[in-house]
Amino acid sequence: MTRRSTLILYLGLIYLVLFMTFDPVITPMIAGTSTLIGLSYCARLAYLHFLKPSQHPYRLIGQAVLLFWLGLVINFVLALLPSRFHPVWSDALANVTLTLFLFMTALVLFRLIDWSSFQQNRLLYLDGFILFGMVFVFSYVLILRRLPDFARTPLELVAMTVYCCCFSLLLLAFLMLYTTGLRGKKHQLLVQSVALFCVTNLGYYIFLVRDQLDLAAFFLPLYPVSLWRLLLYFHDAPSVASGQRQLSRPYLPYLSLVSLLIWITFFDVPRIVYLLAVTILFSLFLVRQVLSERLNRQLLQEHEVVQLDLADRVKAKTALLEIRKEEYRRLFLDHPQPILQITRTGAVQAMNPAAHVSFGEQIPERLLNQVQQKITQLESSLKLLLQDHDLTYETTLIPVPDHDYVYVLLSDITEKLEQQQWLEELGYHDALTRLPNRRYFEDFLQERLAQIDAGSLLFLDLDGFKQVNDSYGHDAGDYVLQETANRLRLHLEEHEVAARLGGDEFIVFLPRSKAETIRYTEDLIDQLNQPFWFQGTAMSVTPSIGIARYPEDGATTSLLLIRADEAMYSVKQHEKNAYRFK
Repeated sequence: MTRRSTLILYLGLIYLVLFMTFDPVITPMIAGTSTLIGLSYCARLAYLHFLKPSQHPYRLIGQAVLLFWLGLVINFVLALLPSRFHPVWSDALANVTLTLFLFMTALVLFRLIDWSSFQQNRLLYLDGFILFGMVFVFSYVLILRRLPDFARTPLELVAMTVYCCCFSLLLLAFLMLYTTGLRGKKHQLLVQSVALFCVTNLGYYIFLVRDQLDLAAFFLPLYPVSLWRLLLYFHDAPSVASGQRQLSRPYLPYLSLVSLLIWITFFDVPRIVYLLAVTILFSLFLVRQVLSERLNRQLLQEHEVVQLDLADRVKAKTALLEIRKEEYRRLFLDHPQPILQITRTGAVQAMNPAAHVSFGEQIPERLLNQVQQKITQLESSLKLLLQDHDLTYETTLIPVPDHDYVYVLLSDITEKLEQQQWLEELGYHDALTRLPNRRYFEDFLQERLAQIDAGSLLFLDLDGFKQVNDSYGHDAGDYVLQETANRLRLHLEEHEVAARLGGDEFIVFLPRSKAETIRYTEDLIDQLNQPFWFQGTAMSVTPSIGIARYPEDGATTSLLLIRADEAMYSVKQHEKNAYRFK
């Protein structure tokens, strides 16, 4: 069941019972009991969501609701006690908690008002004061002037007067918030909840001061509803000051003024109240008209300035547009790269001289089709690469606003890409053996290790290579290194890589099991034990191979290299022409 449905059911049941059991004694008891139950639920929400957390930005609201609940509990208990246990002063003390609720809630609402906007929105704030004055006059006529007769003791009169002052503060804060504006659905809950509380409070005391407690009791069940909705609003601590401000509601003061004039004209109102109400409220309206006239004059002046500024801007933009058109025309004709003017349907409207030199009179069909696919729904400039057989074009598509064609700028970057690819390969490969170098190997292995469960890193060093260099020369040594690289590649599978670290050191990575690694290594030793023939001379070297297993010996590239290097040196020191695991 939704909150709205629960609320309708709660009020519907309560008011059904109240109407069915209408009685000067029973009705207040039923209304008070249901109100106490509803307020107890609100008090529980206030404790759990506002007071139990260590810090809440609107903790004061939770404390205020608990005080209101406490005040109702005390009044309910006092009402059940015999008169000898229920002195008059106890009612005044019990109402202190209700007065504190009004003061604390008014304080929170005043904090929500964006006072920094007073200079820009003086009319809105003045409307709030005017509405407050109207409501205050109504309240005085209906409630306040009856307090001296209703109060039983001076203490009770003082308590009720203070209560009315705090309620006036709450009412003023609410009307100021309402007139200065709260835009959006998330703030409607605050307006509705506080408005409902004010109406409920006024309605209750209008009948209470006339000793019509049975009618006043009909307003009691609305207290929990207003406080529950107030807690819902402040639970998420929405930002009011940062939100957008609403426009003025000038009809509200005038409607309330008409209502007030009808009231004080046709109903019994004390003469002093009549004179004060007419004097003060009409003075406020006079001030409002002066401020409104100043604001209107300021707006007219600003409008004239804006109009003149707009005319100057249009003139300047028109002249600038003509200059830009001439610049575009010259750019189109003199640009060194091919430029095409193509309609959205793919028809070539114009080509600059550079395009005629590159393509002649006919644009390659493959290139034109690629352009047509991109410009159909093109809304803003776009850069992309287009292929035409062996050529690559860096292409810029520029749509022209309010025109059905697109400029296509073509720059042949084929040679640049080939040179870039050659440089990248040079940076990642050994120039002598054409094997990947250490930089490539480390980048490759770092990505590969994240994709496999096990593998082997082989670190290989050639025994006797220095003697080959010394005996037969560096050309022979280079040949041995190149042939070693070829023999390393001989039995490699996909996703396996061999690289040259430098000198006569090589590395191989195999994502294989230990047994498969042993077979590859033994075959490799057999291959490298075969003679290296250079210009009719047989030369021989032998390998020393250290092997590190992933992940047993290391989970990173650097650690595997260290472990395999240590195993290789162990082979060189003890046996050579062999392999050894770490």
